[in-house]
Amino acid sequence: MVVKRYSNRRLYDTETSAYVNLEQIAELIRSGEEVKVVSVSDGDDLTRAVLLQVVMEQRGGAGLFPTGLLHRIIRFGGDSAFHRALNQQLSVGMELLDAQLVRFERQFGWMRPDVPPAKRADDAAPEGAAEPAAPPEARPPAEPSPPPGDDAAAELAALRARLQALEGRLDDR
Repeated sequence: MVVKRYSNRRLYDTETSAYVNLEQIAELIRSGEEVKVVSVSDGDDLTRAVLLQVVMEQRGGAGLFPTGLLHRIIRFGGDSAFHRALNQQLSVGMELLDAQLVRFERQFGWMRPDVPPAKRADDAAPEGAAEPAAPPEARPPAEPSPPPGDDAAAELAALRARLQALEGRLDDR
């Protein structure tokens, strides 16, 4: 579904030919719709900005970011090396979280029952992601799995160490 955003910040649902607000966009997404928001003036994709606005204003997302982090983002904004590294770390962290949630939902069957799987954009596993495990009732009897290769084991150990360090930093706040 395409929603057009006008210069006065009004949002127009092209399927229903009606103006919508942020809460209605949230409802569409909860019902399984994939929403794309485009600027009427230049055709730019504004989906990320509008969905972030929905999260921040409608879903209480302001609590996702500690005040200190927001100060740092603003203080070191611009084109500094710190700002670029911060943006990259935040982006990668959020992408990893999203990929994990997709796998978790599939593994435990926690997708919304009223949303047909074909309507979910995240049904395609992220690039490089492992296939989700089958539900417990569909799994064959457990067999010992072969140990991962040296490269995979080293990468997994490095990721675990990095995650532990990040969790430690969060606990310190």
